[in-house]
Amino acid sequence: MIWAIATFSQNMETETSGKNRITDFQKAKRVLKRFYKQIGKDFYCGCEFEKDDEELGRFKIKQESCGLQARKDPKRQTWIEWEHIVPAYSFGKNRECWTKPNCEVNAKILKGRKCCSATDPEFNLIEADLHNIVPVPGEINADRGIYPFGEIDGEPRAYGLCDFEVNFKESLAEPKPEIRGDIARIYFYMEWRYQIPIPEGKRELYLAWHKADPPDTFEIRKNEIIERLQKIKNPFVEGEIPLP
Repeated sequence: MIWAIATFSQNMETETSGKNRITDFQKAKRVLKRFYKQIGKDFYCGCEFEKDDEELGRFKIKQESCGLQARKDPKRQTWIEWEHIVPAYSFGKNRECWTKPNCEVNAKILKGRKCCSATDPEFNLIEADLHNIVPVPGEINADRGIYPFGEIDGEPRAYGLCDFEVNFKESLAEPKPEIRGDIARIYFYMEWRYQIPIPEGKRELYLAWHKADPPDTFEIRKNEIIERLQKIKNPFVEGEIPLP
């Protein structure tokens, strides 16, 4: 796996320079698809996936590789989608483009995120930050929505063997322990880089996750590669900005 990451890094560093710089979400997804084509596992469940020859540009999940099941939407749970750990709503909701009542682009009225994506270059850069985007099963992406992450007591699993829970009443999602530190460090990075506040009441929990689940080799190597591609690293992964 580390060999595949290194090969990807060498190939992509020149392709994302100059005019090919990653400036919007669509470009970010194209880069990430090439990266995860080498790795082939989703972030939330660890499911293997592969390029689908029938659905061009999409990755199909090998559900038998991880015991993944659908809660309600088997079709959407078939595919990999690209999830923002810190949701676009968190860094878009207070922008003028998100709340603009009459956002017309190419004779179409757009609202919220679509307006920001079409009219706000700064929003596009934040939305395209590779540190904040991971591949996940489609239905879980939809169910998590804009919920913050936390710990859920006694919540039954709804996605087969995948260790991911969503409490819709409490508007909360719980990831498996092995990725909680990764998630915490992404939140701290987005706060440091873009001044996006940590969800209310979650700072101490995310600090605890950061300490309990330190960066592994994959997270460290991925951080190094993203730094080469977009010229900025997540300093919390390498401990350059120590958290209390």
